[in-house]
Amino acid sequence: MSEQPSTDRDVLSKGIKKLMLAIPFFIAGPILIYIGAGSEHPIVFLMPGIAFAILAVVFMYQGIQTIMDSMFKSTKTR
Repeated sequence: MSEQPSTDRDVLSKGIKKLMLAIPFFIAGPILIYIGAGSEHPIVFLMPGIAFAILAVVFMYQGIQTIMDSMFKSTKTR
């Protein structure tokens, strides 16, 4: 029976930090989009809101990818 590789805790903590970085963007993006949808000059709020929403998705993807790497990649490929 082969030994299961353990989780690299340093890489796991980096992934969790990236997920925590995504939280403010997940909150700020929809708020700015909502404010921009109801204002007279929507471009001022819509553009940063859309950018924040995209950044939130990117940081979330990177965080999940890093966490998966910490669990399933071997130490030879890191």
